[in-house]
Amino acid sequence: MSSASAAGVILLTAEYLPFPGGIATFSTRLAQEVRDAGFRAHVVAPAYPDLPASRAHPDTHRPLRHHRIPPTALLAVPRLVRSFPPGLPFMAADIRSVLLAGLTQPLHRRPYRAMIHGSEVSKLGSRNPVWSLIRRAYAGADMIVANSNATLAEFRAGFGEHVNTVVAHLGVDAAWFDGVSGGFEHPELRSLGPDVAVICTVGRIESRKGQLEAVRVLALARDTHGLKDAVYVAAGRPEEVGYTEAVRQEAQRLGVRAVLPGAVTDGDLKRLFQRAACHLLCARQLRGKIEGFGLVILEAGAQGCPTVTTAVGGIPEALGTTGVCTAPTDLAAMAIAVAAYGLDRSRRDSHGAAARTHARGFSWQACARHSFPELSWPQT
Repeated sequence: MSSASAAGVILLTAEYLPFPGGIATFSTRLAQEVRDAGFRAHVVAPAYPDLPASRAHPDTHRPLRHHRIPPTALLAVPRLVRSFPPGLPFMAADIRSVLLAGLTQPLHRRPYRAMIHGSEVSKLGSRNPVWSLIRRAYAGADMIVANSNATLAEFRAGFGEHVNTVVAHLGVDAAWFDGVSGGFEHPELRSLGPDVAVICTVGRIESRKGQLEAVRVLALARDTHGLKDAVYVAAGRPEEVGYTEAVRQEAQRLGVRAVLPGAVTDGDLKRLFQRAACHLLCARQLRGKIEGFGLVILEAGAQGCPTVTTAVGGIPEALGTTGVCTAPTDLAAMAIAVAAYGLDRSRRDSHGAAARTHARGFSWQACARHSFPELSWPQT
């Protein structure tokens, strides 16, 4: 290994801090782990003029826009990438970045690797001309890094075999294992009574996350398994037009008390996981949308909250042997599991403790080491 190859990395991403999305979390944490290990991470990312500014890092460059590659970037990005020291591993962190890295390789003249997260690879069979370019960009990558074995299998089904692949499971921030003091900050969460069973879903309010199905699961748990007076809390920003209202209307129709506070602070998410009888993720596999891993399951587990979920994408890898995993359409089985947690605190606590232990096995450092095996990582 040359000293140049051990000096740092290049990371091209269409999402980055301060944006709160999953790819932004992945890219930000990956860069931080590389820097914490004593290497340089040259990040090429979007600017977010409408979001609160984060502390600028001298190795972070922002010629892109959120989920958009402006025409000027087609020349600016390869010029920037070419200016970095030779021999650095170069990762395109998401589908847009892979396309940009592939299209402009004649200009930047660097090998690149492609990170795949889940939903994007389920579209690789599309006949849209743009997807021909995207498939060519993936074919040009020197390594495919997947966030789960399930994502890698999905990639192979739509693309075929690639000569160099690796799975790098996502990590859990150490802060998720910390306690939190005080009551809820959000007024709607403060209104939760002390004696009701709380069932929560954390994540964007969209059909892929299955909040609509979760409401139906709670109604079944009440009507057939005796879980009375339970409250459903779906915390996350609305993503699909009309879907949030559909969830509210279904809850009203079925007589399920539902609280949808929108996006809340990390402190309130911890309080919610601590307060909840279980975390309920009725994930669905839709065309072009799939849960590649399910990091939220590990974050819930870090706070001692077990998850009831569905066998979609990489979710079983995140869940391990903790919690309960059912078929995506088996609402009856989910209702049984939810009621069992809601009615039996000892069951909830024992499974929550197992989930916390399981979550400790996933770190961002391990994710970074698998993503950039060339680096001379410090001994752990």
